[in-house]
Amino acid sequence: MKTKNIYLNKNIMKIAYFAWGSLLWDSEGLDLQTPWKKTNIRIHLNFSRISDNGKGRLTLVIDNINGVSNPIYYAITKDTNLNNAIHNLKIREGTIPKYIGYINLKNENYRYSDRLTQKDIQKFKSFALKNKIDAVVWTDLYPNFKNFSTNNALKYIESKKNDMLLYSKIIEYINLCYIHGNIRTPITKKFL
Repeated sequence: MKTKNIYLNKNIMKIAYFAWGSLLWDSEGLDLQTPWKKTNIRIHLNFSRISDNGKGRLTLVIDNINGVSNPIYYAITKDTNLNNAIHNLKIREGTIPKYIGYINLKNENYRYSDRLTQKDIQKFKSFALKNKIDAVVWTDLYPNFKNFSTNNALKYIESKKNDMLLYSKIIEYINLCYIHGNIRTPITKKFL
């Protein structure tokens, strides 16, 4: 009996997105084949990025200096072309290509920041191999909160109380990261 190998075409791949923040409850623009599922991978994350050019909500990013070990999630995309999957995440996140990390296990191409350790990258690769995934893609935005500390972040949040819409968005985002991603940081604990 002959079987057809659908992976003979180099452009056809099984691709997974990794997520830990808003993608878990708002995946608009990403045509997912599966729901988000928890992985056995933990990486250092924190609310150490201020969105909207330094005027907006705190967002959860990879932070190997101030981050706390937290779980990440994955979902398989219906897209079988890595360039399309990267493009779709870039559009969803409103960023540029260099802030979308990926590992293509088929040809060992990759792009990722130094915020991930080699141990983290090995976890990503091992997870993909174990689950017969050809490539993984994630948002790789950098922390931009100057002089970040839990106290400074809490002061920043407090300073937004005069803009109730922004303040409520910040608190909602932190709580949704906990509800959907089980994200626990010292900042999260202040709002549970």
